[in-house]
Amino acid sequence: MFEMLRKMIFPIIIIVLVFFVGMIVLEWGLGLSGRNQSMQANVAGTINGEEIPWQTHSQLLNNLYQKERANRGEDYEIPDERARELEQQAWDELVADKLIKQEGVRLGLTVSETDVYNYLKYNPPQFLQQEPELQTDGRFDYQKYLALMVDPQAAGMWASIEPMIREDLKRMQVQQEVVQAAHVTAEEVRLAFAEQNEKVTIGAVNATLSRFYTLVPEPGDEVLQTWFNEHRDKYKVDERVILDIVRASKEPSQFDQDAAQARAREIYDSVTSGSDFAEFAGMYSQDPGTGPKGGDVGWFAPGRLVKEFDSAAFAMREGEISTPIKTSFGWHIIKHLGYREENGQREAHAAHILIKPEASSQTLDAAWEQLDMIRTQASEVGFAEAAKAEGFEVNTTTPTEKNGYISYVGAGADVLEMAFKLNVGDISEVLDLPNYYCVLRVASKLEAGPADFAGVRSAVIRDYSNDKLAKICHDTTQLVYAEVGRGSTLENAAARYGLTYEKLEPFSREAKVPKLASDPKVIGKAFALGTVGTISKPCDYANGTVIMELLDRQAPDLTTFNEKQDSVHTAVLREKQQQVYSAWYTALVKSAKVESNVTTLQRRR
Repeated sequence: MFEMLRKMIFPIIIIVLVFFVGMIVLEWGLGLSGRNQSMQANVAGTINGEEIPWQTHSQLLNNLYQKERANRGEDYEIPDERARELEQQAWDELVADKLIKQEGVRLGLTVSETDVYNYLKYNPPQFLQQEPELQTDGRFDYQKYLALMVDPQAAGMWASIEPMIREDLKRMQVQQEVVQAAHVTAEEVRLAFAEQNEKVTIGAVNATLSRFYTLVPEPGDEVLQTWFNEHRDKYKVDERVILDIVRASKEPSQFDQDAAQARAREIYDSVTSGSDFAEFAGMYSQDPGTGPKGGDVGWFAPGRLVKEFDSAAFAMREGEISTPIKTSFGWHIIKHLGYREENGQREAHAAHILIKPEASSQTLDAAWEQLDMIRTQASEVGFAEAAKAEGFEVNTTTPTEKNGYISYVGAGADVLEMAFKLNVGDISEVLDLPNYYCVLRVASKLEAGPADFAGVRSAVIRDYSNDKLAKICHDTTQLVYAEVGRGSTLENAAARYGLTYEKLEPFSREAKVPKLASDPKVIGKAFALGTVGTISKPCDYANGTVIMELLDRQAPDLTTFNEKQDSVHTAVLREKQQQVYSAWYTALVKSAKVESNVTTLQRRR
């Protein structure tokens, strides 16, 4: 069974390893650019004696430039520093690709037509999965894909795809050859299972930052400025944008409110004239929870439902139908279904039909047209004046980074991405957001760099306070630990210094332990405690400092081992394969003879 599982999981492992080696390349940077650089004009460099033409490097570099501009805008001018980074990245990727290809040749690995066919059969390329001709009802249709594979008219397309697939398969073969050296013993699996499922029970004295907040008064600006100056490197900001925003709500207008009331009145007239209430609730009620049930809201005691509904329901007689009643949800037509006494309290049973006021197309169109008028008039009279003429206020955001959150409109990544592509002074199209229409103008852009004190003052206050609180937590627990060293119990020592000793519920290495903030360092120290009764030294973590006492260690339930050993085996094997591949790749890089001419950007694109 496990052999079958391992074969099934292997494509996943390969994907992980491809990503893993990619990270290695980017993080290590290969460290090769300084080795014996030959300065041949016609080559970017050599890799184990194989020349890499400048054209090959330029093509890859151009692709990286295009990706950069796709993210930042076609008019984005790539700074020199970033251009040099991209140039080096292109070279690093070429080196990694070439080294693995050369290793495939050394190993004599080949890819057959059957290999290519089988890979394509079970791994449809992403771009083909998105083709409308290969979809049914908006989803990729695998049967259509299989038909395309044997379609003679598609032979040219498959011929163009085959070389890329062949190269990918060669890389996978190299990776497979390498990771085959990884083996896992039954004892390793059993040990991993035990570590995952073993539980400990600890007594904890947890000195948290929040416990001592009152002991650290808010510092003055002079103290904060000194802290900021000493920790200036910690406070840096990315590129930011400041936006002027005009927004128009999508809330229903008074016209929409009146239309909803009129609609509710029409339904009331119908159900009081003999139409079936439950049937009308199913057809017209906009309460998704009760509409399909004939509007039945069940039994409820006084005060359980919204005030207006509650008051009306308990004032009605059984069988009575109310006129439309307005609440924050809309207009309700209530039918009283009866009363009962439950635990000495009167309860009502009712059904309702809810009609919600909703913004009509006329309301939405009017709001959109007003903002569009601001956008078109802004070039003549200015953004603020155009907004004022239409009766709107201009809101200015705080400086916002790319991963930030735009105030006033509740918008995030998509709008920010668009905003960063605009130039200062540019005005956006009318944006359709969940709760608003809005138009924004780029007021200014701030470059990345060191932060100024005023811009990060709140963060400085937080960091300064947390640093002082962390010292108090640590020093207090040190006193507790010293008391234990003099023969006191941990519980008594904690009480002497105003702390509490608490027995925590048993937990495993992978469990979340709220009282310890699930900090891996703390969890690891808890499991490192040797015998029952062992007490740890104070352990600092993000939220304070903790001292732990081992009260019990529970061995894992081995009766479940047989059920889980395959998944544990797979996890352990995957980790070993990554270790083996990492070691192999490190050795490959160190033994490679690489000469690079990629030191400066040759051209701006």
